[in-house]
Amino acid sequence: MADDIVFRRDMEIGNLSAEADQFFLDTCFIKTPEYQEIKDYDNRKMIILGRTGAGKTALLNKAKEEADVVVDIKPNIFVLQYIDNVPFIRQLKEEKINLEVFYKFLWLHEIVSNIVKNYFNYYNKNYLVELCGFSNDADRIRQLKNYVKQYDDVFFAEGTKEKITNQLEAKLESEMGFTNFAKIASSLTESQKREIQAKTSQYVSKTQINQLKNLISILKEYFEHNKQKKILVTIDNLDENWTDDESKYKLINSLLDTIRFFIGIPNVKILIAMRNDLLSKTVEASNRQNEKDESYTIKLNWSKDTLTSLIDRRLQYLFEFKYKKNTKVSFKHIFNCFISETEGYNYILERTMMRPRDVISFVNLCIKQADGETHITPLNIVNAEKLYCDERLSALKHEWYTLYPNVECYIKAIRSMGNRFDYEYIFENYKTLLDTLLNSNIENQDDPLIVSFLECKINDNNCVNVNIKNLINTLFIIGVIGIEFPDGTILYSNADKPKLSQLDFDDDIVFILHPLFAKRKRK
Repeated sequence: MADDIVFRRDMEIGNLSAEADQFFLDTCFIKTPEYQEIKDYDNRKMIILGRTGAGKTALLNKAKEEADVVVDIKPNIFVLQYIDNVPFIRQLKEEKINLEVFYKFLWLHEIVSNIVKNYFNYYNKNYLVELCGFSNDADRIRQLKNYVKQYDDVFFAEGTKEKITNQLEAKLESEMGFTNFAKIASSLTESQKREIQAKTSQYVSKTQINQLKNLISILKEYFEHNKQKKILVTIDNLDENWTDDESKYKLINSLLDTIRFFIGIPNVKILIAMRNDLLSKTVEASNRQNEKDESYTIKLNWSKDTLTSLIDRRLQYLFEFKYKKNTKVSFKHIFNCFISETEGYNYILERTMMRPRDVISFVNLCIKQADGETHITPLNIVNAEKLYCDERLSALKHEWYTLYPNVECYIKAIRSMGNRFDYEYIFENYKTLLDTLLNSNIENQDDPLIVSFLECKINDNNCVNVNIKNLINTLFIIGVIGIEFPDGTILYSNADKPKLSQLDFDDDIVFILHPLFAKRKRK
């Protein structure tokens, strides 16, 4: 390394959030195979699947830069406008009426109306003439015009959302003989609920969804003759707390069905970003066939080589362009030292969860530790690791709190088993595991995993087996433990394998603590 490089604690190779990291993303973006799939508008892949920090939002932001028309649908606003502030819809939810067909219509309406609104760019009734100019299907044209008339300039005017829900309410009251649904909602019989369910689904499917499907067909014909502009629809932040979990899974299930209607429309691309576990939970809660989504999914998995290339570019940019140092730097070059017989850069990668966010954070902390020095030393890395471990533990607790509210307690319990163990060893030492878990600082007593351990009798082998498997699977999902196969291969949770199966508890499988959380050997 050139002697004129001096590390300073204010140096960084990027920020941990994609929004704040735009400066580095613009100049150091890695064009991975996943990126090539996203930029290809003929490619059917629409679901970007990966863990927090894997680069989902970064990919979306890059795709937005290259599109001519961008439609950014925010789930929290969608729910706020369509569902949470509409008394009629809230009442149907409270009465456990299945609204998934209605949700599908709402997603369809939101996506279609925003495509038209953003593509035509301004309030112009001539867009109907332009849209229909390439269609010879008189019936579809008639239905489109009826739909627009029905909702009073649906694609441009305000108040459309209220009209949609008000019309459904009026239709149900008319057919069911109600004069005021709000007054009788709480006294509905099971028979009336089933009838409301049937009539809601029938009306929405046959009338509203069919009208929008006709419009999509017209859009397809239109864009086959107008391919100059690329139109991108993005839906991000589905992992956040934008609605209650039960509604979230139903809304996402409906969304995943809805986006298929847009396959084959030239120059229109829909991209949805979500975490692996959210898709798994949606599949489980909605009894959805997971195979249905495989051909539409882009799975974000990073290798050591791609992460090394990413850090190479960021380091080069930091020193050559930002600090005007005309020197060649790289990840391996800067971390050219050994810690416990492991090369510095490999030591860092092994302590990440193979995500850009992790390695960027660790490298930033190492640079800060080397403030005023010309080389990064093993001591700098070890000191940075302590801070990095605390930072990652805090991030894990925040990332998984909704599903697993006592992550730190789970980690403390499994560390009592050592750094490497098999299922039989945990079973034999279950009392140690139990005592460590229950003596931890439990933050949420309603945590289902904690409750199960509390209620399970230690001599109930079936219950003990279930608890052990649930704990191990949970820790695998969040990335704290991996599985070591007989050939020595170690596998951590990723987009291809987000959770364990029953076969992963076979006798020849060994579990291993992630190096970041492993107990340090005393010298």
